[in-house]
Amino acid sequence: MRVAVLTLAAWFVSAALAFGLELTQEQQAPWNALEEQVALDVKKDLDGEMKYIHPKACLWGDQSPMPDSPSAKALSYYKKWMEAQDEIIAHHLIPVSVVVVDDVAIINFYIHILTEDDAGKQKEMILRGHNTWKKENGRWLLFATYNTKVKAEEDDD
Repeated sequence: MRVAVLTLAAWFVSAALAFGLELTQEQQAPWNALEEQVALDVKKDLDGEMKYIHPKACLWGDQSPMPDSPSAKALSYYKKWMEAQDEIIAHHLIPVSVVVVDDVAIINFYIHILTEDDAGKQKEMILRGHNTWKKENGRWLLFATYNTKVKAEEDDD
């Protein structure tokens, strides 16, 4: 599986480079907000991350049965869930598209993640992300997200 994941990651990186995805200044601002929000998530800094989440956000991924909001109940669960996850030792974001229209940005991306469990075993995965960001009071805030795991050939599930 490691070879398949690494091959996929190399293809995604080379595809982005081959197509010359260079972000404009307009696109760079919401992309920077995404990078900062993800970095805080990787550090398990939920309080810092919440500064990038819109209060009416709709958050969904393939590990959740339905979309969720940043309610106190959902955040309490997410914090406990994060604490139980393996440590992320490296991550890499790859932009696929960034479309900005006025105060809304749609960002499609891949994130390659390398984790390590308590026994020292490493695991790699790639997620496909689709985010909607909204600019309010001069700040880009995550308004909606849907992230899914990219399955490798050897994945059983």
